[in-house]
Amino acid sequence: MANISEANVSNKTQNNKITNNTSDCKDINEIDFEKIELINGETPHDIKHRCLKLCQQYLAGNWLQQTVDTIKVKRLTGGLTNQLYYCGIDKQSDDLQETPNEVAIRLYGPKDILISDSEENERLSEVVVSLMVSQNKLGPKIYGIFDGGQIQAFYKQRPFKVNEQNDTKLVTELFEKLARVHAMDVPIKKSEWFLKALDTFYDNCTKKTDLFALLNKSDIFSKYNLKIEINWIRDIIEKTDSPLVFTHNDFRTNNIMVLENSIPETGQQLVLCDFELSSYGYRGQDFGSIISEWGRTPNDFKKPQSFPDDSTLRSIFDIYIKETERLFGKEYCEQKRVTIDVIIKETKVYMLYYKLFAIVYFMGTDSQAAYFAMNNTAIVQRVEIAYNNYFRLKKQFIQQYFV
Repeated sequence: MANISEANVSNKTQNNKITNNTSDCKDINEIDFEKIELINGETPHDIKHRCLKLCQQYLAGNWLQQTVDTIKVKRLTGGLTNQLYYCGIDKQSDDLQETPNEVAIRLYGPKDILISDSEENERLSEVVVSLMVSQNKLGPKIYGIFDGGQIQAFYKQRPFKVNEQNDTKLVTELFEKLARVHAMDVPIKKSEWFLKALDTFYDNCTKKTDLFALLNKSDIFSKYNLKIEINWIRDIIEKTDSPLVFTHNDFRTNNIMVLENSIPETGQQLVLCDFELSSYGYRGQDFGSIISEWGRTPNDFKKPQSFPDDSTLRSIFDIYIKETERLFGKEYCEQKRVTIDVIIKETKVYMLYYKLFAIVYFMGTDSQAAYFAMNNTAIVQRVEIAYNNYFRLKKQFIQQYFV
């Protein structure tokens, strides 16, 4: 999961390389999460030859005249499960407009979250999704799909952070695009898997005896049973009438690219990326993930969290509903579950869900990249912060809807 960005170009080759050695950090406050850059796996020694061959096979045009000495290949940081590379021609030409002079090449890596029953099924679904979001101008343009990865458009961009969240034009484009994602009819399994992931990762973390022993010494985890909270949020979700739609499932600020230059044919400036976990799921999943980061920086997870003001959420979801009405008609939006009040409550439910999911994921995954190479003590500190914020949000939720 990573942005395809010139700002993320790197030549680092070490396994799970990070900018600051978090594995040596014994306190979570020592880590600057805004500066961490992940490199997953070693760079193949023949990467320039591989990238050139792929570009010649799938792009042809001016790539057929290139050699390894006339192209530039650089590692892109940020991939948790895949490897990303920038590949560009040194002497770029505008003669062949249909053939890009620079692309991003994505090489698949092993996944730590499986949506389907096998890795093979995962990649087949991912190819279908990638092509559809590309054709619908929601995700990166796809130039080629091969057995071990994809060739995508390369974008000069920045991630959708706090400053962008204050830009009315960008916010409007973002939630119009989210409505269009949810409206897609994708030929993959129409069943959700996200709730099951809570149990899967919880079971995994209980098997990690050293980590779980540290967790049991924590004041908050010894006071509040995590499994009870998982069952509580599951019950709340089952009572929440969130429709089953095609969902991004990793709809975070780092997966929203703000382009330096708008797309000529549409004038739009946002491209959504990393649809690797996309599937059918509950609409609120995407609402909860993006609003959990609204107005907050990567380091703000250390700070107490509250729900955004309802007035802020109303302005955001008014955009979403208007685009949904354009897509499906006024009658569709007259349903109770398409009203702003219902969506706001739904969003808060899934914000609570994501707090619990973050806890069991950080403890239960085997991916060292997902840990940011933190040691067990730092992992427990991070999940303690998430658990405290979960109870802070849960208290606010109960006071608003059950008191």
